[in-house]
Amino acid sequence: MAFGKSPSEETKINVINPINTLPPQGLGLGSQNAQSSLGAFLGNGSKIMGQLAFSGPVEIDGNVEGEIVAQDKLTIGEAASIKGTIHGSEILVKGTVQGDIIASKKLIIKRPAKILGNISTPSLTIEEGVTFDGKCSMSSSATQSQGKTQGKSSEMKLSSSSPVAASA
Repeated sequence: MAFGKSPSEETKINVINPINTLPPQGLGLGSQNAQSSLGAFLGNGSKIMGQLAFSGPVEIDGNVEGEIVAQDKLTIGEAASIKGTIHGSEILVKGTVQGDIIASKKLIIKRPAKILGNISTPSLTIEEGVTFDGKCSMSSSATQSQGKTQGKSSEMKLSSSSPVAASA
């Protein structure tokens, strides 16, 4: 029963962007078969406010205002606009992010991405043509506890669209 309606009166939800309509490149982080193992997809035109948590691979092409926590691969697509903090294992960014990104394994930033915020990861790749304005902290363990990093770390401040590739 939903909102006081009987089961026969419940409204059905139509899926606008089912998983089988993903672009052929899938997540772009692993094998070509990554698309078939995608756990969630937030399509272009979608708007979400609040905290999102994912346990499997996910691709976001919509607008999110809030925190995103992904335990697996996370792709922020070209059409995506994120305002908030992103936590994940392996993160690929092609869209716009206004907020901090914390990747526990690796972070890949590809054209035409725009990031206004700090990033923390042990492995970082930034493609030429990307806009990144913020601080970068690289440590063997990117998980942070109230600003404290564990293991060896290096820090850099970038504000350009020059190519950068680094690994700790």
